[in-house]
Amino acid sequence: MSSHTLSLLLVTLMALLALTTAAEYNVVDYGARPDGGADSAGAFLAAWGAACNDTGRSGSQPVLRVPAGRFLLSQAYFKGPCRSAGVVVAIDKNGTVFTPPAVDSRAWIMFHHADGLAIRGGTLDGKGQEYWACKKVSNCTGQGPTTLDISQSKGVSVKQLTLLNSKVFHMAIFDCAAVTVQGIRIIAPANSPNTDGIHVSHSRHVSILNTTIGTGDDCVSIGPGTSNVLIRDIECGPGHGISIGSLGWQDGEEGVRNVTVEMAVLTGTTNGLRIKTWAMPNSGSVTNVSFSRVTMNRVANPILVDQNYCPRKVDCPGNVQLGGADQQHIIHGHRGHIGDAHCS
Repeated sequence: MSSHTLSLLLVTLMALLALTTAAEYNVVDYGARPDGGADSAGAFLAAWGAACNDTGRSGSQPVLRVPAGRFLLSQAYFKGPCRSAGVVVAIDKNGTVFTPPAVDSRAWIMFHHADGLAIRGGTLDGKGQEYWACKKVSNCTGQGPTTLDISQSKGVSVKQLTLLNSKVFHMAIFDCAAVTVQGIRIIAPANSPNTDGIHVSHSRHVSILNTTIGTGDDCVSIGPGTSNVLIRDIECGPGHGISIGSLGWQDGEEGVRNVTVEMAVLTGTTNGLRIKTWAMPNSGSVTNVSFSRVTMNRVANPILVDQNYCPRKVDCPGNVQLGGADQQHIIHGHRGHIGDAHCS
């Protein structure tokens, strides 16, 4: 092979490599401060805008890169739809994004209409300690935000992410389809109020895999209008267990169907596997629910079905229909009473 031919081949290979390599948008290049000394929200949003509008190279997804460091983020609303085939948000394993003590909004980090979104690695720190203390004071004002809110998106994956000390819910998935959450950790104290790990509602085909969750509320909660959920290989505790509900708060509310929980270990939780519906008339239903290969240790209420949920202790009727529930190979390290059913 002549040197001229070899040179042409190398040039061609380099051109092909350039075409197939995803474009990267580093938040530091847009002004983000890795020392946490100033709000980096503007830089994050600018990097998102560039990545979202990137038409891609041979179909590759652009990358929004968050390098090692600590980044203060007041609030961020990452909105689509994107011109690209989805954006990869890649946070370095030594990268932490943290919130200020006060965020008066329902969500801190929001992804909306973000089809093909992929979130990888790093830590999101909700800094919830001051908010939890404030909630114990009667004159405390302002709402606590969910740390990570993903809505009206499809083909989403969240992997190898750590979420710490959210002010309220750590992750909320709303009106989404084809979502995979895998290999993540969610951590908050057992006495932190309303800090659900993952809340799923009005969504289809959601998989939560190989995940560790310990909080002050439900590890996973499944709300109305949700179907085809797989929860596999999950460690839960402390917290309130894995819950379907509460359901039936509003008349005409959609039900829940096709939920599978398997290979779960629950340790030191208030409840194990719970289905909870409000005590009021409703035409919704919970159908085709399967719990299998579940191990429980030091769980106060291993199995709880409550169709008379009524915190104000009012004797109101319940009407959400339950059917098609299956329980297999549930092992509990709990002496005495293992299940309760309060049915309408």
